[in-house]
Amino acid sequence: MARHKVLIFIFSVFALLAGISYLFPEEGVNLLGTTLNFPTIKEISASLFKSEKEAAGPSPEELLQQRMADIRQAEQDRFESYFNENPARIHFPDSDISLFDPFFKSLDNARNKKVRILHYGDSQLEEDRISSTIRAGLQSKFGGGGPGLLPFGRPYYTLCVSESSTANLSRALVFGEGGRRSGGRYGIMGQCARMDTSVYTTVSSVKSNRSPSRHFQRLTLMAGNVGGSLNVKCNGKQYKLSPVTDPSGVGRIVVDLPDSSTSVRFSAWGSADIYGMQLDDTLGVSLDNIPMRGCSGTVFTRMNSAQIKDFVEEENVKMIILQFGGNSMPYRKTPKAISEYKTSVENQIRHIRSLAPGAAILFIGPSDMSVNVKGKMVTYPHLPMMVDSLKAAANNTGAAYWDLYQAMGGNGSMVEWVKARPSLAGTDYVHFTPRGAEAMGNMLFESLMLYYDYYCWRKKGDSQR
Repeated sequence: MARHKVLIFIFSVFALLAGISYLFPEEGVNLLGTTLNFPTIKEISASLFKSEKEAAGPSPEELLQQRMADIRQAEQDRFESYFNENPARIHFPDSDISLFDPFFKSLDNARNKKVRILHYGDSQLEEDRISSTIRAGLQSKFGGGGPGLLPFGRPYYTLCVSESSTANLSRALVFGEGGRRSGGRYGIMGQCARMDTSVYTTVSSVKSNRSPSRHFQRLTLMAGNVGGSLNVKCNGKQYKLSPVTDPSGVGRIVVDLPDSSTSVRFSAWGSADIYGMQLDDTLGVSLDNIPMRGCSGTVFTRMNSAQIKDFVEEENVKMIILQFGGNSMPYRKTPKAISEYKTSVENQIRHIRSLAPGAAILFIGPSDMSVNVKGKMVTYPHLPMMVDSLKAAANNTGAAYWDLYQAMGGNGSMVEWVKARPSLAGTDYVHFTPRGAEAMGNMLFESLMLYYDYYCWRKKGDSQR
């Protein structure tokens, strides 16, 4: 058959099919209970004139990788949203969130090597307020026990422990009223007790304390300026400390206690300066509450450097928290006075950093504080300027800053905290109640742990690359 006739035949068939397709109902024709369908013109065209091959989609591996990248980006956005916007965030110098990485690494290893945190502050910390909440959270998560450092030779009560003593020894303090020590030998707490007699001491965890600090395994008595010897008797064993030859002038009597002890009673006699006692576990996290009533945080350069350095190295101090500024508020009202205080704080932080180069430093500024103006309690007008200056002082010296003022609500928040029922702050419009202090301690702990989670998240990402 001639080619043109074949071609005509083919086109005729296609024309016939097209006509049938055009006339045939799209829903088909029902014949004896069976639906007959015929392809539409569009379907016929698609079969005759195939479109260009569609681009191949991602492989399952590529798709999974992209999904995981999307999830990771969403997680990072969540972290960074908090770090950039939340009032309870920590302010790092140059926004370097990795500043606390060495501290977080030490927390991860705390069950193998003890980690210590020093929390200095003004009267806002008295009775172990704020510190006890942070300590409870860290010890629950990373191990450890005991309340940490305590003064010696006087009745002393905190939210965690009760201490009784048969003597109220004379004291030397680097802050406030009290005797002075040449060479700044006050010990790490900035205070020491002079003992020239016999003292019986009992320390017990309070019944309401259900945190890990309730239990401890070791008692350590730190002393110096020993005249003759210092003797301790505990659980039937006697310990003796002779004059100290260490350059720091600090010696230690260490008493191992039964596991999970909740109280200890011991006697001490001799002649010595007692720089404090510690109740800790042998591993895990210890956090020391060191309140300095009336102090503005400018005393560390008056404390003996060798003693600070000795304690930091001996106890593996990995973080130092400085919580000051409130005592300066009523007196430093002008930009010049605030600037002078800022310079003084910078000098203190630099000094501490030189003695504890391996420790992270976190400065906590003042809370909101109210003053009576024409019969109305309002925020100190110069408080925001003080907060900004202290934030700059911390960041300028490589320390992080936690803005307690903004974290609690900023301008006017102290009045609301006093009005709260139950009250979160006292009627002096300065100090938190125990409930308010617990709330702020929890807020700081949770904020700190979010940065720890980010550290773990980054570490996990690095290991998967």
